[in-house]
Amino acid sequence: MDLGLRDRVAVVAGASRGLGRATAEALIGEGAKVVALSRSAEELSRLEESYPGQVVGVSADLLDPETPERAVKMALEKFGRLDILIVNTPGPPRAESLTVSDDDFQQAFATAFYPAVRLIRAGLGPLRENRWGRIIIISSTSVKAPKSFLTLSATARSALWAWAKSAAPELNQDGITINAVFAGPHRTARMAELGRSEQNGGNPEDFGALVATLCGISTAFVTGSGYVLDGGEMRGLL
Repeated sequence: MDLGLRDRVAVVAGASRGLGRATAEALIGEGAKVVALSRSAEELSRLEESYPGQVVGVSADLLDPETPERAVKMALEKFGRLDILIVNTPGPPRAESLTVSDDDFQQAFATAFYPAVRLIRAGLGPLRENRWGRIIIISSTSVKAPKSFLTLSATARSALWAWAKSAAPELNQDGITINAVFAGPHRTARMAELGRSEQNGGNPEDFGALVATLCGISTAFVTGSGYVLDGGEMRGLL
């Protein structure tokens, strides 16, 4: 199946490892050009070497308010357009619900909410100009089924999803879709950080393939939708 992504241009946040890396490689495999955003200059160099002409790295911290504009500018200068935004913010640390402070919540929003909104806002001009765009938010199942020890992630990411859902109808009038993928345990470094075994996690390559599919040309009427990838971990009815 041809997703229609050849020569489309994507900005992928957190592209040097984990689910962001898998998503970047899935898009590259479909013929897209990728601006890979990450703090790791070394990993970005390896990615550029692996896919010459298809990837340009931007070594920067997404928490820096200037980074989103920088990444979008790079897409326009290097590839001449922007079609896809993969929003992938760092996960807040473990914290129990009744022990978190005001400062903890502020930091969670500074990590997982504001950088995501800034990246989307930065890319809206080129996407609207194209009258075509795909925005995918890589999120967590904590939005759908909050866990006490992930209360900071659940709070900030739920706020982001509420914002995105409210923006979806207006964006769709300009040919832009916005969807989310709620990741359960996958074999990534983040899973290890949370103290989970990587043995039973999902395959990041499969995750990336699904995200690439949601970026395809046949998904124009799929927007404001969230997809859970957790190997059946959630037991409730969604």
